[in-house]
Amino acid sequence: MMQTLIRSVVVVLVMGAGINAQTNRAVGPSQVSLNERARLLEPYIAYSAQRFGLDARLLRILCFMESRFRVEAVSPKGARGPMQLMPDTARRYGVLNPHDPRQAIYGAARYLRDLLIRFGGRVDLAMAAYNAGESTVESFLAGRSLLLPNGKLINPRRLVTGGIPPYTETRDYVRQGLSLLLRKELPQFWLPSVLSSGRSHVGSLRRDSVLDAYVESDLKASKTQLRMACFIDVQ
Repeated sequence: MMQTLIRSVVVVLVMGAGINAQTNRAVGPSQVSLNERARLLEPYIAYSAQRFGLDARLLRILCFMESRFRVEAVSPKGARGPMQLMPDTARRYGVLNPHDPRQAIYGAARYLRDLLIRFGGRVDLAMAAYNAGESTVESFLAGRSLLLPNGKLINPRRLVTGGIPPYTETRDYVRQGLSLLLRKELPQFWLPSVLSSGRSHVGSLRRDSVLDAYVESDLKASKTQLRMACFIDVQ
């Protein structure tokens, strides 16, 4: 009887160990909460922002919008890592592994600093360039056409839009980024309450199927506030 009981306990312990191992393997970065992912990346964001004279909130917002702080993120267009760096941009800034948060955030901070300098401290144009490319922004800023290496023609009608390309994705990206930047009350490790999956907020959110996250569809700010948020001093 005692031997049977001992064998049963051993079997239960072995099964439990196997289940725990399977559970641990199943829980990857995507299963970690958004707040926890933000906390894990915060030291890299704070250091890189200080290193390149950036507002850490701006770098944090870009990381949130690009990947929801997911180091394993890969876009259909080939952008990788928490800062969604394209291969050419990663090579330009010495990022050998865009999924390494230390390299990716440091390289993205350098890139963002360069964009702000290039566009005279205009945060809106820097965000647009991060999303659509700096040459594309310059094309719509100057009203000239741009032929890409892949043969695609940008701005064939030579529109002058003030720099923001007339792409829905880019305009939404800039609008959301500026709106989040205006939220002065956000704590260091921020997660806007409306971005939680609480039932009361579902009506004001739209689903981002690529990133498996919720983003706000009704962020609003006054024109004066947006103009004030569009400029930043670059050190």
